[in-house]
Amino acid sequence: MLQRVGGDIRVLEERALAQAAAGRLRPAVQRFPLSDAAGAHRALETRATMGKVVLVP
Repeated sequence: MLQRVGGDIRVLEERALAQAAAGRLRPAVQRFPLSDAAGAHRALETRATMGKVVLVP
């Protein structure tokens, strides 16, 4: 069973990489101003974010 699960994951990975290469996959990024670094940290701690969190100057 473990090989099947691993195989399924590999198929999903290959599909995702193909979608990304074709430009149809956009990463989820939430931006916070650097001045609100504490707010960004709070959002991460409370799982109020989705994807990556980026601080911008």
